[in-house]
Amino acid sequence: MKISLSYKNPDLLARFRSLFRTRDFFLHDGTSLRHFKLTARVQMAAAGAALALAALPLLATVQIAVGASQADEVAAMQDSAAAMRADAVAMKRDAAAQLAEIERRESALVSVAKDITDARYKDTSALVRALGMAPARFHRSAGGMGGPYEPVDPKAAKAADPQFKALFTSWKKLDQLEQGVMAIPSLKPVSNMLFSSSFGVRSDPFRGSAAMHAGVDIPGPIGTPIYATADGIVGRSQWVSGYGNMVEVDHGKGIQTRYGHLSKLIAKPNSRVKRGELIGLMGSTGRSTGSHLHYEVRIDGRAVNPMPFIQSSDYLLAVQQRAAGGTQIAQGGPADD
Repeated sequence: MKISLSYKNPDLLARFRSLFRTRDFFLHDGTSLRHFKLTARVQMAAAGAALALAALPLLATVQIAVGASQADEVAAMQDSAAAMRADAVAMKRDAAAQLAEIERRESALVSVAKDITDARYKDTSALVRALGMAPARFHRSAGGMGGPYEPVDPKAAKAADPQFKALFTSWKKLDQLEQGVMAIPSLKPVSNMLFSSSFGVRSDPFRGSAAMHAGVDIPGPIGTPIYATADGIVGRSQWVSGYGNMVEVDHGKGIQTRYGHLSKLIAKPNSRVKRGELIGLMGSTGRSTGSHLHYEVRIDGRAVNPMPFIQSSDYLLAVQQRAAGGTQIAQGGPADD
């Protein structure tokens, strides 16, 4: 019970004061009688002192309890901080493990990508060699070079991932080769491929003696459509002695094709043509015994056998289609029957 001595409790205060009133005490020690008087105020002061002495142990107990409670709170906070530090260490360890796993998978993917790229380059190079050309022909030269000098940070250069550098190099080589392969005349110049004369030494149809034939002769009716066998720029579209009406297309990389004895020239000089594009009509103009197409493939100005190009595999066509951006290559006329 809480006892208040404030004036808010006048009755209780009056009752408390009534306990203390002036008292007379007589003390007889055997020889004399002594008289003592204790006033109410003295008694109240003595009672207050006694109460204060009695409250001291209680106050000490309360202080000890409060101190113990604060110590418990501090200990709890320390435990919580230790747990947070442990969680942070665990999270850092888990993050490092996840990063290591990501890097491992990334490295594996890069390795697979490089293997695929190298395999494609090897297959395409083998096909190019089978056509009598070196893959190096289709790698772009450095050309003009220059620009302001900016030094490379050695640390940054050293930190570059060698796997990615190797993959980039392989990709660049393959891209150059496949883009260059677009210059190879792989389509057929007419839809119905029959041959009346092959490439090489033959008996000249006019003289009867042995003579070099620089192309192949493909017979057909006058007016048969003739198609470009690869992308390129028309160099000549005119009458040329021996060839009659002839279209010559420059495909780049030192590769040219010639289409002779045409009855009509359609492609214009200096115009750009796409593979499968109509460039003329079959005829028998010039040095010819009848309607046919005289078809040549030339590399660096020298006539080569067109048959390996005409008979090139579907793989080459797929490479050219991929290099063209994944779109279907125009094949207006040339097709197998």
